[in-house]
Amino acid sequence: MSEIGVNMENAAMAPATKKKQIELELLAPAGGPEPLHAALEAGADSVYLGLQKLNARTGAKNFTPDSLAAAVEEAKAKGAKVYLTLNVDVAQRELGQAARCLEVARQAGVSAVLVRDPALLALKEAFPDLDFHFSTQTGATSGADVLAAKDLGICRIVLAREMSLTEIAKASAVADVETEVFVQGALCFCVSGRCLLSSWVGGRSGNRGSCASPCRAFWNADEEQIGTPFSMHDLSAIRRLDEIRRAGAAAIKIEGRLKNAAWVGQAVSAYRRALEGENPDLLAEECESLGAYAGRNSTDGYLDGLRKELTGIAGREAFEKTPTAASSMEEVTTENAPTENVVEETSPTCESASADSATNAETSSTYDFYMIAGPKGLECRCVCDDREEKWSIPKTVVHRVKKAIAVGSLFERLEAGVVQGRTLGEGETDVPDLLLPPRAINGLIDSIAGVIRRAEKTNDMLRLDLPENVREILQPSDPHPANQWELGATPNRVRIEARHVGTFLNHVRVSSVVIEGVNARNFASVSKTCEGIRWTAALPPVFFEDDLHDVTRLIEVCAEKRLPVEVNSWGAWRLAKQCGARMEGGPGLAVLNSLAAKKLQELGLQLVTISSEADRRQMENLAAACPAPCSLTVFGRPPLFTSRVGLPDDLLRDVLSDRRGARLTTKKERGLTIFRPERPFDLRDLTNARIRVKYLTVDLVGSEDPVADWYAVPTEEDETFRFNYDRTLA
Repeated sequence: MSEIGVNMENAAMAPATKKKQIELELLAPAGGPEPLHAALEAGADSVYLGLQKLNARTGAKNFTPDSLAAAVEEAKAKGAKVYLTLNVDVAQRELGQAARCLEVARQAGVSAVLVRDPALLALKEAFPDLDFHFSTQTGATSGADVLAAKDLGICRIVLAREMSLTEIAKASAVADVETEVFVQGALCFCVSGRCLLSSWVGGRSGNRGSCASPCRAFWNADEEQIGTPFSMHDLSAIRRLDEIRRAGAAAIKIEGRLKNAAWVGQAVSAYRRALEGENPDLLAEECESLGAYAGRNSTDGYLDGLRKELTGIAGREAFEKTPTAASSMEEVTTENAPTENVVEETSPTCESASADSATNAETSSTYDFYMIAGPKGLECRCVCDDREEKWSIPKTVVHRVKKAIAVGSLFERLEAGVVQGRTLGEGETDVPDLLLPPRAINGLIDSIAGVIRRAEKTNDMLRLDLPENVREILQPSDPHPANQWELGATPNRVRIEARHVGTFLNHVRVSSVVIEGVNARNFASVSKTCEGIRWTAALPPVFFEDDLHDVTRLIEVCAEKRLPVEVNSWGAWRLAKQCGARMEGGPGLAVLNSLAAKKLQELGLQLVTISSEADRRQMENLAAACPAPCSLTVFGRPPLFTSRVGLPDDLLRDVLSDRRGARLTTKKERGLTIFRPERPFDLRDLTNARIRVKYLTVDLVGSEDPVADWYAVPTEEDETFRFNYDRTLA
């Protein structure tokens, strides 16, 4: 083993006493001002909270810039700290808003910011007054991830909730980086930051703070209902605080930014009393009752390395009768979105609309508007800054044809005029010849103006002036010259499992191959099979302490052969960097914005991968400014769940389905269960010259017949699933 492999292992195996023992910090959730007050009154040492956008709990009340400043003052009066969550993937059009969130945090006196997106790391040096923490959304599962955080200037990392006490101790042994451990609240079935299920079934991404909690729903196995196998018990570890302290953690964290003030106050009070010496056995029942609102049992099994009997809702009747934070997010409607065309005759015309609300040069001065024929009428969608609203209007019978206006004329009018100080950016309709009465046309313009007003009211923060050095960082880049392969061209890269690569290459010739399932033992045979073809060894996106030796050994072999490795986690990046391996960024470090791509490129990655969650507009915006060579997956069955939970083998042999139409197949791998969709998404029949990349990748991992899938390009007659391409990623 190389020196780096030995050093990594030594760092992981070092006793927790390597760090100075400190009193555990009690960190509480604050989904709004009332829970914040309750947490502070109950004795929290610190609180974590989010602004109204760009945080992993957009369903909470959250804070405005003004109420954030008040929250910090209230916390300081109690001797407590405030941490701001910016722990989501950031889209290209949200980069300015993300920077302003940091500026708001700096001005308010926030102590630290929790981040996930590499773009925030690019902005880090411009905000020296703020500490940066890695959110649990980064999926930190080993000492390698903590060492990576140290290299990146991160001073604290929130560890994955699936880790055992032994693993926590090894990760916490890394000097100069604090670790934070969840002790109470909801658990996720999937390793945090690795879940795509909510996005897959409805475009609402858990990695963007909009999870619809499909894991809490009823599921079927081969059409027979099996209950709620993915619904995790709640975490309750109040009896384990001494062990967590001895493991070297700096802070214990209570999950619950969607919980009310009473719940937060009760949880914080119990853990404060436990830290002050009250018998935890007497407090355990009180903590377990915190899960009663959903009828869920409690567990601390992960701390002992347990994997089974962690799911299923006890007392389902109570769950159905008592609305929960998860169930209340089942359907999200857009606030104030117009649902019908009911506007006055005096609606403002496009030409005469006021420009008083125009924003400064840093804010987009455009809006996008789409009108498509739908089953219930005309489906309208307007996007302004990061706000999107949808509504429908009925197809109106036109009695006075001479005065009617064609929809195409409306779009010409919008292109030539100004609405609320903004011009039309992208406009699209499939009914340009449809006639509408003048009242309906004016009503549509009025509706667009309303969306713009609400966007600007919501995004007052966008007017905040940014320091010059931040503006420089945000300057858009030119696309990398290697990104010339436009969507619609023949795919030029394949992603495939090692067990299939020989058969596939006997039938298909492709210029570039990414191979999953490569290890130091099968490397020679895979390399021989791929002789004469550029190939890359994919490193796993999730690996724990016991996997470090094998992952490191594979990287060493690849480095020796000058073969690139695909890194899919921060820990893998750190290991590859130390081994001197050539690196590419895979789906596990996928990007939604050009600044993230630039940061990864600066960190040594020769290629980045566009997030498979991205919608069409996000792909276009990123491609227009991506400074690094990039890859776009145009076909695949991405892992929707990556879980450490042990489910019965007979259950995993079946196809699992839910009422939304999701159908999952499973595969066990290194102590994990990977859940992939039975049906792939496919973009290969689309043409879009605005999306240009270096590689159009066909992902055949999970395919039973990779050769057949490669050739099965859809036609116009096929009913093809396009993931989020035709919808908006929330």
